[in-house]
Amino acid sequence: MRKNEMKKKWNETDIRNYLEESAKDQEIPKSLLPAQMEEWLRQQTAEGIKKEKETDEEAGGADQRGLKKSKYFGWWCGSFAAAACLALVLFAVGKNMDWKLEVAGDKTADMAEMNDSAADTTEVAAEGTTYEKLYQAFDKTWKQQENLYLEKREYAEDDAVADDAATEDTGTAEGAMITESAEDTADSANMDADSEHETEDYGKTNQQEEEVEEADIIKNDGRYLYQAVLQRKDEKYTVRIADTKGGLTETARVGSFQMIQDIYVWKDKLVVLEPGWAESSQETDSMQQSEYIYEDQRDSGFIQILKDGLQKIFQHTSAADAKVSDIVSGYAYCRIHIYDIAKRSDPREYHTFTIKGGYMDSRISDGYLYFFSSCETSRPADAENLKTYVPMLDGKPMAEDKITLPENTDAASYLVMASVDMEQPDKFVDTKALVTSADKFYVSRDNIYVADIQYPSYSEKGRQTDSTRLFRFSYKDGRMEKAAEGSVKGTLRDDMAMNEYQDYLRLVTTVENSNIEEIVDDISGEVLGYDSLESETTNSLYVLDANLQVTGKIENLAKDERIYSARFMGDSGYFVTFRETDPLFSVDLSNPREPKILGELKISGFSEYLHFYSDNLLLGIGMEADEETGETQGVKLSMFDISNPADVKEQSKIHLSEYDYADALYNYKAVLIDPKKNLFGFSAEGYGEEDKRDYLLFSYENGEFQQILKIDCSDSERWSWTIRGTYIKDRFFLLGEDGRIEEYSLTDKSRTRELEP
Repeated sequence: MRKNEMKKKWNETDIRNYLEESAKDQEIPKSLLPAQMEEWLRQQTAEGIKKEKETDEEAGGADQRGLKKSKYFGWWCGSFAAAACLALVLFAVGKNMDWKLEVAGDKTADMAEMNDSAADTTEVAAEGTTYEKLYQAFDKTWKQQENLYLEKREYAEDDAVADDAATEDTGTAEGAMITESAEDTADSANMDADSEHETEDYGKTNQQEEEVEEADIIKNDGRYLYQAVLQRKDEKYTVRIADTKGGLTETARVGSFQMIQDIYVWKDKLVVLEPGWAESSQETDSMQQSEYIYEDQRDSGFIQILKDGLQKIFQHTSAADAKVSDIVSGYAYCRIHIYDIAKRSDPREYHTFTIKGGYMDSRISDGYLYFFSSCETSRPADAENLKTYVPMLDGKPMAEDKITLPENTDAASYLVMASVDMEQPDKFVDTKALVTSADKFYVSRDNIYVADIQYPSYSEKGRQTDSTRLFRFSYKDGRMEKAAEGSVKGTLRDDMAMNEYQDYLRLVTTVENSNIEEIVDDISGEVLGYDSLESETTNSLYVLDANLQVTGKIENLAKDERIYSARFMGDSGYFVTFRETDPLFSVDLSNPREPKILGELKISGFSEYLHFYSDNLLLGIGMEADEETGETQGVKLSMFDISNPADVKEQSKIHLSEYDYADALYNYKAVLIDPKKNLFGFSAEGYGEEDKRDYLLFSYENGEFQQILKIDCSDSERWSWTIRGTYIKDRFFLLGEDGRIEEYSLTDKSRTRELEP
């Protein structure tokens, strides 16, 4: 084996550093900015699935054993902010490269692997540190990153020299070109006596915890509809307020934004969460310069995006030709805009907060907004330049005693948490930061749980297991306090894999055990690096106490499968694994020290999303699959009878074979669901001879699924890619991202009104 073919696994930090060092202050086209990337990415996902489906049909259905779904599903399921970041990266890097095929070996796969050290510590890190300690901790990581970059650059140069020689001998040259695609005053805060608020008969955002509100791109208060809208006239975002009383009319448009991530409506306050990016020359009164743009790169979808996108670069690029400079000298930020909407027709801006870093998540609980962002660091010219490695809020560095630096961490980024009193939202109530690369959260009624995935280090041979480091922050009245720290084996699929009940945290993980072996030079015997030549996958359930110590567990479940959905209710838990069939496990959690598997229902396909439809019914939204090969065969709905957890049955199912994808599979907020109303809906897409996109609305009666509405949304001129459904009493509303609203009668199923963009 050649020395330059294998040295050490590339992780995400390495990738980012390489790209940052490979670009040269390029002006980014407007078409590649995040606001314009979302629709493009959705379109690419659809086209990818369609092409893959056509290829499978032409091949007569190749053996897909062990494959759960189309690769393009995962491509979009990650944060599109991460994808947008990649688009900026690819453009900036590409502008400075000769695009010649000079990289030997398949390095893309190596780069996509993770090699962060797995920390297994339960010692609670005290809140509060010093800027000096932070700098020292980050300095080690910065140096490691720089050394890794230099190593990889050296090997890339060796490759380029060798390949140039080979090219001269054969008299051939290969090249590739990458082209850029150019392309009412009657309202008041006090609702009328006949307001729908009195009945609560209206659609709400689908959320994990009933009393902890989550943000979304639309909101419904029982009379007014609020939606984040991308205006075609100027490609700016705004919040449109529409009044449904006595008809369907536009009441107001609120603000003008580069982008809107999510919104809240809390009493007479509107919250707009605006992520953004600005070049370093564009200093603002409330922000300071930093070095990076979108920080959602740790999202699971980012790795897949890099795999797909970087192949287009590194298979056609001489890394030796890359110039060393910053990719984009700028900063990521998120603004929290608060508006007074007591008079809906005349919204007034109340206050705006600015936080350095990329938006990650948020919640409103007991009248307080809790905001989470990810803040990257970069090496400053000197340690006194705090703005490059300390979280900034409204232009001021966070106080040292608000920052937690855990032991045994190699992260060089923060989770930043901030709270705002919604009754008087003119200042932060509390702020906290945790040095971590965590990107998964679960917020219960009393606690914030943070999950940081730890991957094998690939620095020594032997058996290594991935793990998840957990942090618990208690919160009340806007105040947050770090309370506990622990760890478990394996990694979490998503936030739904966690649940708190009676002061215990229950969670399910997929555990990958890797056998790490040395990579040795055949001639010199030098150890060049480490690689995992084989791995084994199992699944586990853990119960942890308030100190995040494991009190009970079930391990080694469903070998060679992975967890795809989970849901907990009281003393019971349900989770789905998949390879060729879909085992739905039911678990007795009544004794936190001795959780027990009660049943295992094996059926075809799998459920990506689970939702309790009643005390005795569990709804599953997922995909049908071939029992022999595991190849997906369209969207599937299942209703499980869980009246006897030890003997769960699939009471009814419906195979929507004409649909290959649904947003509901990866974004639970895209699901309109109200079991009390006996109503649920989502959009679905099919890719066949003719592409289709419909919004589907169902009920469940007499043991069968009943389709209430099927609305054709295939016309891209009428409907943007992001659509949502909601209802008020017997009226159903379909909302498009461009501001279009259609109203339907739930009584006779007819379209009754329309509000143009």
